[in-house]
Amino acid sequence: MSQYGMIVDVDKCIGCQACFVACKEENKVAPGIQWNQIHRIENPTEMIINYFRVSCQHCDNPACLPVCPAKAIFKGPHGEVLVDAAKCIGCGMCAAACPYGAPKFNREGKTEYFDAPVLAAVPLKAHQQRPAGKAERCTLCVHRTSEGLVPKCVEACAIKALTFVDYDNLTDEQKAMLAKSVALNEKAGTKPKLRYIASHCDIAGSQEKMW
Repeated sequence: MSQYGMIVDVDKCIGCQACFVACKEENKVAPGIQWNQIHRIENPTEMIINYFRVSCQHCDNPACLPVCPAKAIFKGPHGEVLVDAAKCIGCGMCAAACPYGAPKFNREGKTEYFDAPVLAAVPLKAHQQRPAGKAERCTLCVHRTSEGLVPKCVEACAIKALTFVDYDNLTDEQKAMLAKSVALNEKAGTKPKLRYIASHCDIAGSQEKMW
């Protein structure tokens, strides 16, 4: 069975936010909720500023899954860590357990950025419909990958700092990239399927998490 993930090339990322905007639009993520973020680390010694994406790491050993009392968190067909909104009770235990701060909750239920009525309402697709108060996070765009497409953030990255991979079917180029990569906050022990290439900052030792 294929195992999907992503390699983030920190050395390439320029912090343009294209992946963040693409995710918001593709998934209709609500105001105040973020499924991915661009973080910044400064290296004064080398006079370099690094930018990199932080999101759900789609771990092989996710900390969120065993603590969910409603058994709402599950593995998708290719190892994606997903949430069954119908089962989720919004308790927040997954957020407390996640070393990366990935689970988010739209407690207010607000879905529009504007207070006035919209000029033309567009019906939401199935993957864009989420009940308020339930856990949500990056899905690796399982609705796209199931149709042979890459996640929207990967498609939107003009400088190719994001590479979507199938760990069971890596190309030679991807194998070389993987050999240079590390996991974010390796001590957490969750075996993330997002990996990072970074020459000028300590990603493996970083405890960076989503706000």
